[in-house]
Amino acid sequence: MTDGTYIGPGPVAQIPEDLVSSQELALLLWPDIDDYISGLQREIREVFLVGAGGSFLAMVPSQYLLDLRSSVPVHTYNSDEFYYRAPARVGEHSLVVVLSGTGNTPETIRAGRWAAEVGAAVLAVTLKADGPLAKALPTSFVATTGQGSQIVLQLIAMAILKQQGFDTTLMHSALTATPKALFDALASFEPEASRIAAAMKDVPVTNVLASGPLQGAAETFTMCYLQEMQWMHAATINADEFFQGPFEVIDKDMKTIVFLGEDKTRPMGERVRKFLETYSGETFYIDAAHFELPGLTEQERSFALPLIFHALVARLAAHYASARGYTLEGRRYMWQVSY
Repeated sequence: MTDGTYIGPGPVAQIPEDLVSSQELALLLWPDIDDYISGLQREIREVFLVGAGGSFLAMVPSQYLLDLRSSVPVHTYNSDEFYYRAPARVGEHSLVVVLSGTGNTPETIRAGRWAAEVGAAVLAVTLKADGPLAKALPTSFVATTGQGSQIVLQLIAMAILKQQGFDTTLMHSALTATPKALFDALASFEPEASRIAAAMKDVPVTNVLASGPLQGAAETFTMCYLQEMQWMHAATINADEFFQGPFEVIDKDMKTIVFLGEDKTRPMGERVRKFLETYSGETFYIDAAHFELPGLTEQERSFALPLIFHALVARLAAHYASARGYTLEGRRYMWQVSY
């Protein structure tokens, strides 16, 4: 089926030991992030979130939070779309946040440099303090893991809202409680992750349905983990777009995964559930309501859950790798050939 790295089914990789500590380290960046945003000597009239691949999808929770609260428009762009489109609005009254975990993504580096050249305030988020992205731009915030960078992105969104006059106390409390809550959620999810992987590991097509701030985690799972690392045909479908055509391929032989959040878009997922329970085959619901999340109040849960789902899909991918026998490190084309 593939020419990836097949080692045969085996034990599931453990939850990373630095999961909690990397997020806690990221939280320590709050004073510097707050100082940077509040210290901008310009009026910010528009915010642009820019990245490619998993970094692009990692922006979804921040985009959603800012969409709900921000008094200025916020846009998310793929790095090359941003560079080649060169939106005329980008300039001295723009804040551009660029993300590349490795810091090596040439499209993102080029996009950040272009934004700086036209006068925008440009802020980089990366995992490599000495990487090309951090070196290319004057201001960068460095996390140690992808889960840490998720915290950094939410802190940046929070600082933007604080600069606009919002009380961010509740958001900060939620993020502070997230590392421990996330670890507990992952531990409780392990049996379900194993069950889903065993049932879905050989399906012809994997459809994942999601909405709102969970869309990024769902697309990360299908694009980065299943397509890129497991060579499986997969797609993420927005819960409303599902009813604009994709639902016509549903029948009793199909298996589907649905992400259900606790944000304002949850009714979209419930509509999907009602349809699938009538017309689909086996459906797996990864429902935010099933996670206890100690330390988070009911009001705070919606701020943390998008970050938790990004970690959940990494665990789900680890179970797929164990069940299918293909490591998550193997690639057919990425970093292997010129493209």
